[in-house]
Amino acid sequence: MDRFTFFAELPRVEPGSAVFTSAYLTQVPVKPTEVLLEIGAASGDRATWIARSRGCRVVAVDQDPRFLPWTRRRAEEGGASRLVLPVAADYARLPFPDQTFRAIYAEGAAMGLGLKAALAAWRRLVIPEGHLCLTYPGVVNKDAPAEVRGPLERRMAEPLGMLPDYHKIIRASGFELQHQVPLPVELWEAYYSDVVRHSWALIASGRATDQTRIVRDLLAEARWFRQVGRGRIFLQAMVLRRTR
Repeated sequence: MDRFTFFAELPRVEPGSAVFTSAYLTQVPVKPTEVLLEIGAASGDRATWIARSRGCRVVAVDQDPRFLPWTRRRAEEGGASRLVLPVAADYARLPFPDQTFRAIYAEGAAMGLGLKAALAAWRRLVIPEGHLCLTYPGVVNKDAPAEVRGPLERRMAEPLGMLPDYHKIIRASGFELQHQVPLPVELWEAYYSDVVRHSWALIASGRATDQTRIVRDLLAEARWFRQVGRGRIFLQAMVLRRTR
């Protein structure tokens, strides 16, 4: 069992919710005639919701091609099959011409590239004055020890930083920060509750055991958040405008 197999039946692969996405995406003016790009679409719940709520087309990209049928199914079930286009592609080398999209949103997808590298790779795809919306985790205290950093940093391209560090990277990358909002603690809790329930359901059904690597790691991450990480790490949504 791998990450795809575990998360395909869940609405998201990282903490978040439709309310959280709406809290930052409402800051971005999008017309129904425009096209949005989602990076890290997973099973397509978010792309379907945005396409329906905004009435616009969404190109929903995930690195794992096994998610594509799930995205198509979610879009069809949500009445957005004509608005959502699933695509499998490497997040660092997206196969789209420059200045294709009015707005890009990426929840969690920058973690595997690093913030600076993600901004450099995705900036060319946004039209001038267009927006890039992303989420990125960090630490509240720069001296946070390994037990605070470890579980997230194992899945990241670079160490966790503080918010002022991220703001400097953004300014140097040709973007202006227009809006930001942290993920509320209760949404972290809801995510890990879903992960734990799903883990035990897989174990009860015989599809996994408590020693299956992905199950073991996610149960450990849920314990880490509740016992160590809560209040010491953050997940920030940032709305960036391309300035040059």
